[in-house]
Amino acid sequence: MVRGPTPHSSIRVAARLANGFALDLVKLGGFGRDVIDGLLLCAIAQTNVSQISRNSELQLRYAALDQPPPDDLRRPVSISALANSLRVPFETVRRRVAALVEVGVVNSVPKGVIVPTAPLTSPFYRMAAEAQYNLVRNLYFRLRGIGLLDDLPEPDTPGFDPEKPPVRLVMRLSSDYLLRLADPITLYIGDLVTGLVLMDMIHANTEHLPDTEGGEADAGWSVEGFVPDEVRKPVRPTALSERLGIPPETVRRHIQHLLDDDQCERWENGYLVPSRVLTRDPFVRYMVDNQSHVHRMYAGLADFGVLAAWNREILSLKGAA
Repeated sequence: MVRGPTPHSSIRVAARLANGFALDLVKLGGFGRDVIDGLLLCAIAQTNVSQISRNSELQLRYAALDQPPPDDLRRPVSISALANSLRVPFETVRRRVAALVEVGVVNSVPKGVIVPTAPLTSPFYRMAAEAQYNLVRNLYFRLRGIGLLDDLPEPDTPGFDPEKPPVRLVMRLSSDYLLRLADPITLYIGDLVTGLVLMDMIHANTEHLPDTEGGEADAGWSVEGFVPDEVRKPVRPTALSERLGIPPETVRRHIQHLLDDDQCERWENGYLVPSRVLTRDPFVRYMVDNQSHVHRMYAGLADFGVLAAWNREILSLKGAA
């Protein structure tokens, strides 16, 4: 069966779901700190285990939550490399990493920094890791629910032991996805914090919408194709501050940048990113590119038999019902 092109409405819903998913990952990854530290820790941890991510045997060896990679397999990353990869000022990264070292989440070593094994086995981390695993799983089924990812192969590989789900493997692949999104944020917005505020504003405006609501399927990327602005919910700066863990004054300053750049509007009940902004080329490219990034993440999970195991779980639940 030859599938036709994905409807624009489905791409918009997928981007909306992925936006909320990415923000949740950042918030989970910060050890209770703000979203900037969350993204920074994600970048450090992913670079540390880059050789594991490129080796399928190592991926499987260190797949379960009770199988953390040892410190001698972690490759340090320099402050300058982190600053360049995230497009964040060197001094900002240096200061934040120093604070992370001070609280024991990050270790400073001769060639840079690593996130050591110790904090990655703590009860807090285990709880966050399991939450991230469930977020990836839930997003998969929501995307399948709107007709996406049906073309992914399902290799006939043994499922994982239900008592030892591949939590760390799923975290590595989903964290790679998150970091691929960080680059266009800074490329199109020019500032990582402003970009995260914009992402969360869009999420707050639309998180109440059902997955069936993606605008007109055949209206392309015109304003008419998007969900009407009247259906979106404005959000106040204090709410964004609480959601992101960023001080209110910092949020207000970045909202002013967005207003000056005509990226959002002030409404009676808060701030809103209108449809006319979302039709602009950077946002459209972001939504279209997201399709490729999402597909790449779940294709990787399919290769390791994770999706097959998840699908079997759902089928067994339906059979039990």
